[in-house]
Amino acid sequence: MKKELSFNTITAVTTMGSVKSAGLSLLLLSFLIYIADSYPNLDLSNVGCGECTLRRHNSFHGIYQCMGCCFSRAYPTPLKAMKTMTVPKSITSESTCCVAKHSYEVQVQTKVSDLRVRNHTECHCSTCYFHKI
Repeated sequence: MKKELSFNTITAVTTMGSVKSAGLSLLLLSFLIYIADSYPNLDLSNVGCGECTLRRHNSFHGIYQCMGCCFSRAYPTPLKAMKTMTVPKSITSESTCCVAKHSYEVQVQTKVSDLRVRNHTECHCSTCYFHKI
């Protein structure tokens, strides 16, 4: 005797499979939301970059350099300002860098030669310039 499946039986089996799949998806989604919510709310823009301070140089003993992060932001360029630009740019950025207020030049002896470096004495956030050691 061959037993045939009715339409109601097939629909019930399909519905049960869909409910199990939806339940598993909901469980996975709630787990992912729990993981995401468990991370602390941090401002990740400055991760790995501390406050602008005077720090001992890694390579030269007794030499101090300004290191750290300062203010930085970007915003859309105002239309009035863009009209005055020779090369219009849609984004304008402002930033300050960790620079030395005061420094003096010192001669450091290395295995190869003598180097002249700047030993910083005080730091602050100001206009960004390219600095060499």
